[in-house]
Amino acid sequence: MEEKTVMDALVQMKRTGNLLNELWDLTRQLGESIDRNDQVSTQMLIAMREEPLGKLQDADQALRDQLELLPDHEAAAALAAMLNGGPPADPAQRPQVMLCEQVGSNNRRLKQIVELDRMLNRRLAREDSAYR
Repeated sequence: MEEKTVMDALVQMKRTGNLLNELWDLTRQLGESIDRNDQVSTQMLIAMREEPLGKLQDADQALRDQLELLPDHEAAAALAAMLNGGPPADPAQRPQVMLCEQVGSNNRRLKQIVELDRMLNRRLAREDSAYR
């Protein structure tokens, strides 16, 4: 697999990581506004979360497009495996290791966001929660 291919994916995953950190911060602030019973801030923060969510979808689509455009099916499969949390295809290649580390970091942050979001959604929506 070409190093450029891995570096392009790494750039998108770093962008994703930054967006996840932004989303984490907004979600944390949302929890604080709910604790204060500040409905204006709550509504504002819910709306503010839409921007990083949209950008996350764009980054995900860019990665999907990159995979589809790879002419080498084996390289595409190896990259897809790494993007899905698998180990580096070639552990001697530092960019592949960095990509896998970033994917792991992003997955951990995403789990934190989902758990906090689940808790906040249940507090706000009670029996109408999106999480069952």
